[in-house]
Amino acid sequence: MLALLSGLLLAGLALAVMKWLRDAFARLDADSQLRVSDLAFDDPTTVKRVPCPSVFGEPTKDLSIIIPAYNEEDRLPATLTETLSYLQRRRDRQGAYFTWEVIIVDDGSKDGTVRAAADFVRKHGFDAVRVLRLPRNRGKGYAVKSGMLCARGQRLLMMDADGATKVSDLERLEAKLAEISSCKEEPISSPARTRNGKTGVAAKATSSSGLGFVLGSRADLQDAATAKRSAVRNFLMHGFHLLVMMVVGHQIRDTQCGFKLFSRSAAQQLYSNQRLQRWCFDVELVYLAQRLKVPMAEVQVNWTEIPGSKIRVTSMVHMAIELAMIRAGYSSGMWKVRGPEEVGKHS
Repeated sequence: MLALLSGLLLAGLALAVMKWLRDAFARLDADSQLRVSDLAFDDPTTVKRVPCPSVFGEPTKDLSIIIPAYNEEDRLPATLTETLSYLQRRRDRQGAYFTWEVIIVDDGSKDGTVRAAADFVRKHGFDAVRVLRLPRNRGKGYAVKSGMLCARGQRLLMMDADGATKVSDLERLEAKLAEISSCKEEPISSPARTRNGKTGVAAKATSSSGLGFVLGSRADLQDAATAKRSAVRNFLMHGFHLLVMMVVGHQIRDTQCGFKLFSRSAAQQLYSNQRLQRWCFDVELVYLAQRLKVPMAEVQVNWTEIPGSKIRVTSMVHMAIELAMIRAGYSSGMWKVRGPEEVGKHS
């Protein structure tokens, strides 16, 4: 009798776990159908919510930089100052054809992140700097996806709010993107705007219509980083890298560097399919690029470890679960990879 009761208990537990997993997969799949029409930018100069454009529309900027931010009141201002200074110097060098926007996606911060970002909107204008405020914390993956789907750029850069990677390394990634995607350079119309956001003289930005995905890499810096970390953290990191290889193989050595560049067409395909919302969405993007045959490459970047990392030991457990979900979700068919002909339907 005891054995029978134990068997029934275990069977009931197994069914409950299976139901929880099915619900989790279904919820993430439903959330992946994110509609741009449900999103809006904050314009602190008018105190209005402005509807977001769609990445499926025609590009009107040469470059979009998407910066996810959660409780980054202290680190964000320095990153934005460096980034905007670089962009302005580059525009002085290249001329009015180099047009850009910076999108800060606030992931439900509880500090003054939105206020800090809004100061830069007022200073540089709503056309150049935009704040997308999510109503609650959804995770870095969801924040990046939201910003990407609202971008106007022909090329789209994901960049961390801590400024650990030098923004000028973007040009290395751009050179590699042009190489792997065989991009054809074409002019695209782009209304030039003044600092207050009003339309000025028409300008043109550079268009590259190829398909490509370039990842900033810290792989060559791993030995030095390993020497500085604790034995426990190194053990966890090696275990994580082993799991990553089981999911996406050896093609990409560093999936987690927060500095990634996409052609517009690659962003459309990859982010429309992305399901994970937190830790391992980077790995999922690599997995999707492999499935969709999006050309990929890594480029070494300058990287500095910035104090204030949000990675904890428990984060590694969550990351391992998400890696398992990538394999299970796509291999079982619960998550389907939508091709180029389908991805724009839910925009």
